[in-house]
Amino acid sequence: MNEPTNTPPPRTVHAAVMEHAATAPRDLALAHGDERIDYRTLTDAAAALAGQLTAWGVRPGDIVPLLVPRGAQLVALQLGVLMSGAAYATLDPRWPAPRIGSILRQLDRPVVVGRPGGEPLGVTRALDPVPLAALAGSARADRFEPVHAALDDPAMVFFTSGSTGVPKGVLIPHRAVTRMFGPGGLDGFGPGHLTPQVAPAAWDMYAFELWGQLTTGGAVVVVDENHLMPSRLRSLVTDEGIDTVWLTTSLFNLVVDEDLDAFEGLKTLYVGGEKQSPRHVEMFLRRFPGLPLWNGFGPAENCMLTTVHRMGPDDRNAPAGIPAGVPVPGTTVILLREDGSPAPRGERGEIVALGPGVALGYLNDDILTREKFPELDVAGEPRRAYRTGDMGVFDDRGVLHFHGRRDRQIKLSGNRIELGDIEAAASTVPQIRTCAAVARTDEGGTVAHIALVYTLVEGVELTPRELRAALGALLPAYAVPGRFEQLDDLPRRENGKVDLPALERRRV
Repeated sequence: MNEPTNTPPPRTVHAAVMEHAATAPRDLALAHGDERIDYRTLTDAAAALAGQLTAWGVRPGDIVPLLVPRGAQLVALQLGVLMSGAAYATLDPRWPAPRIGSILRQLDRPVVVGRPGGEPLGVTRALDPVPLAALAGSARADRFEPVHAALDDPAMVFFTSGSTGVPKGVLIPHRAVTRMFGPGGLDGFGPGHLTPQVAPAAWDMYAFELWGQLTTGGAVVVVDENHLMPSRLRSLVTDEGIDTVWLTTSLFNLVVDEDLDAFEGLKTLYVGGEKQSPRHVEMFLRRFPGLPLWNGFGPAENCMLTTVHRMGPDDRNAPAGIPAGVPVPGTTVILLREDGSPAPRGERGEIVALGPGVALGYLNDDILTREKFPELDVAGEPRRAYRTGDMGVFDDRGVLHFHGRRDRQIKLSGNRIELGDIEAAASTVPQIRTCAAVARTDEGGTVAHIALVYTLVEGVELTPRELRAALGALLPAYAVPGRFEQLDDLPRRENGKVDLPALERRRV
């Protein structure tokens, strides 16, 4: 078991933001386009919106879906929802109507806030785009008194893909968001720090970028683009002075390949969401040996991050790839064998998270909540946990190493194969840029073969025969893929991760 040491003080999200607004009201909180918004303006605008939400019928404990585009007003609206004692669920107005409809049907006739003209998407209350300074002025004349919320009260809902095709709502309490930010928390957050907000608003890493700074006195630049491409990263560092950045692994690899110097000027970089590429990490560290590069690992159900690891030159020799690291503040990690007993150091087990980061459960799904969020006896004490489905091993130093997904284990010709192990081996081949191992099934659902879908480093060549030989030296014969499919790029989901289901459906 790995227990955290120092942890930030427990706070609700809006109370933490308001605390800084009271002590440093003129500090920059948000930048979006030409708008520069200080903490007092942000909290006053949020209070005005909270009053409007209450007038519309929003009550403490409600879940308020937001169909408002990314921007400063969305941030103030989210903060206003929290001030009203409710929780928000941010939905992308560009999503297909059936997806939005399936989410709204999971809620009990909610107040749905959107832009005028969005009524076909289920919007019940329309909000015109208004500068926050104008909203803040109206709030000062008739100040809304924020509702007191408990640490265990829901603050936000993140919708993840469900196995049935219906999105699963993950209920996140205030304590889960604030647990890793503040004194004793993660590096790169607080007064003087600036982070770009790029992650999709429906994803938990949006909260990492946004509330990580706003609950500690830092600032956020809202970026209109969906992905932080190298040229935009350069301009944000140069023109805005951003210093703390989160990138998905795939996007990090892209920037390293196309414009490594775009990272010049950063002070802290977090990378995660997928298994790290040792080659790209090594290239980055050679160019920026003193810039902290953190591997961030964890599911939305243990909000934002579960472990972090500062990557270094020696990581390229780790047998399982770049380590997942040690628990973030406010998180405990244990490993369980299949029989439920603790796995000792050096033995593979399922990664289980405990502590204030654990979500309240899944929206309207008590069965799945009981399965994935059991109460476990840990050192004689009953504790609520989240079973991640990820496999890991603690080394002799107590550092966690990721060993793939339980549900990515397949059986082919009588052999159990972990697809993550194939990807880890392929990632060590110098010519491979990105890759994914997928199981292809026949009409009866039986695994017919494993395909490795991959892209190559620009300007190099590697035939399937050569790749097969390279993997044959790294993997047992039964685990070497039967098909090799080279693409110009791998399909991505909205959050930047590889779209594995799309690759599984791919036929060549």
